[in-house]
Amino acid sequence: MSLDRSVRAVIFDMDGVLTDSEPLINAAAVAMFKEHGLEVKPEDFHPFVGTGENRYLGGVAEKYGCRLDIAEAKKRTYEIYLELVPERLNAFPGAVELVRACQEAGLRVALASSADWIKIEANLRKIGLPPEQWEAIVTGDDVEHKKPAPDIFLAAARMLTLTPEQCVVIEDAVNGVQAAKAAGMRCVAVAQTFPAEQLPLADLVKPRIAELTLEDLGAPAGESRLPPLFPSGNIAPPRSFPREGEGKPWGLWATLGFSLVIAAGFLAASAAAMAMVLLAAAVLGREDLARGLRDGSNGLFLALATATSTPVSVALIWLFAWLRRGLPVKEYLALKRVRGRHLARWLVLLLCLGMVSDLITWLIGRPLVPEVMVTQYRTAVLAPLLWLAIIVGAPLAEELFFRGFVFKGLLHSFLGGTGAVLVTAAVWAVIHLQYDWYGMTIIFVAGLLFGYARLKTNSVYPCLLMHALMNLLATAQVIVWVHFGGATG
Repeated sequence: MSLDRSVRAVIFDMDGVLTDSEPLINAAAVAMFKEHGLEVKPEDFHPFVGTGENRYLGGVAEKYGCRLDIAEAKKRTYEIYLELVPERLNAFPGAVELVRACQEAGLRVALASSADWIKIEANLRKIGLPPEQWEAIVTGDDVEHKKPAPDIFLAAARMLTLTPEQCVVIEDAVNGVQAAKAAGMRCVAVAQTFPAEQLPLADLVKPRIAELTLEDLGAPAGESRLPPLFPSGNIAPPRSFPREGEGKPWGLWATLGFSLVIAAGFLAASAAAMAMVLLAAAVLGREDLARGLRDGSNGLFLALATATSTPVSVALIWLFAWLRRGLPVKEYLALKRVRGRHLARWLVLLLCLGMVSDLITWLIGRPLVPEVMVTQYRTAVLAPLLWLAIIVGAPLAEELFFRGFVFKGLLHSFLGGTGAVLVTAAVWAVIHLQYDWYGMTIIFVAGLLFGYARLKTNSVYPCLLMHALMNLLATAQVIVWVHFGGATG
């Protein structure tokens, strides 16, 4: 099976190409308008397919002279849409297989969809092609001009560090085909949304994606039959494309190297905190302030170390993510919003894990509250500072580091998602040297849950909240145990 060597990547549209989602978003939009007291027809949306939800809804609103708050309308439309996805969304036959065949053939794969991220993620996870399996994903929010402007496809090429001539686009919509050709790319269309006669600008038209072959994608690109629709401005192809690797996270070794620098910054800040504790103990003549420094059970040191090391660690993490050109810091660290009810589900899972952990601990006769935590509480001196460090500082620094920066680098290495979850959980557990093997095991299991949440949601926010809740509950247990339980000393 031979491919034209000039073709290096395949850029897929999503709606109407990979997933049969057009009827679902159509039904959701009709239902949304009905809630606003307006009866619209499914065919009213047809001219706006592929242009993004803003235009998709706004175009129909203009047709009927309806004044619509697009942000609220889109939010409600997505709420209805996401309720339909689990039962009604399916991949087109052959779509998933074609993506994987491209990857196996050495072609790079990207997704360029005018939809918002919330819809893209839901669709991809439902059909078994989660976001982390793609080399690049460009959403409607990432470009100024939507299809039929070429912005979205040019952005995908830049993220792949390829020229337009090295990319072939698979589209289903008239606007999408026009955008691909305006970008100077070969375009293969599938007549799954529009009839073939409405897609004459495509280089090749197939009835269904299941009929596409690698030869169809690798054929020599023909000359564009459509001149650029927007030939000037910030959407023109750059004269020189980014260097190799831009748009992707740091590689495995670079990630490990930067991680060591971040760890060194953490240790330096912690050393400064230890010096502060020793100085305070000497000046005040209170040897008790320095008790437990060696074994990590000194609460004052823990509070000061976290207060000093968190800003340093976060700053270094942000810096090294920012230094990676072509990848926004928020995307690098997975700072992406997650729906409230989804966050609630992860918090419930953490609570269940906590109850199971406490039950096992009780059954095997181990103390529910480790002695080291009791000592930390009693030696805190400034209890509110300790609580702030444990519930806010530690989760922020550790999650941005482990499930943010490190996870991103490992995820895109040969270790993949499973390796990223296991490695970050293991290292996170090992650094908690103040606990014994049993305590580290519990932390490791919690780390597996955090990593799985990071992998499933493509966001670090569930990890942050679960970590904070876990530490809050542990702190509450210590307080109850010291004041009302059987703690002595």
